[in-house]
Amino acid sequence: MARKAGKKTPNRGGMAFGRNLMVLGALPLGLGAYCAIMGTLTLNWPRATAAIASAETVRQTVNAENRGAGGGQEGWNTFRVLYTYRVGEHDYVAGGVEPYDLGMQNSASAGNMRVLHPPGSRAEIVYDPRNPEIAYLKPGPSSAALAFTAIGLIIFLSGFWVRRKAADGLGAMNAEGATERIERAQKQGTRLP
Repeated sequence: MARKAGKKTPNRGGMAFGRNLMVLGALPLGLGAYCAIMGTLTLNWPRATAAIASAETVRQTVNAENRGAGGGQEGWNTFRVLYTYRVGEHDYVAGGVEPYDLGMQNSASAGNMRVLHPPGSRAEIVYDPRNPEIAYLKPGPSSAALAFTAIGLIIFLSGFWVRRKAADGLGAMNAEGATERIERAQKQGTRLP
């Protein structure tokens, strides 16, 4: 089948780069989407009233001297909690804040959780109906899962866009450009067209 007149040949290097971006973006997109879906399923779990046994916000800091021109410290908050709740005839102790948070908490949210859930207060938690030992204070998709999904989606769609543009012949890096034409004209002693 003949190509349309005037249509550029596909840029194979650009298409490969786009494919690599799509593969790279699929990793955080897949992980984030799985965690977000599993977190969303916790919204339908049964609820119980829990007594907050202990709650603390831990401020973690690190020296940021080697990061850019500024020095000082960089910090983030982590919320740690233990609560007790009763399901049927059994008492349970748990400490889950967000489901599928991949070990990461939203620092601003963690800072506010201590105010919302001081020790001795009561809170509504959700627990897994198949295993009541698993419970969370804040059901729904975690902020980390949503961030991974967004980052993966941006990288994946960027790769898709690069691949489409390369298939149209745009972005050919090995084709002669202005710099090469100037050098050739200088060597040959001719004028530029």
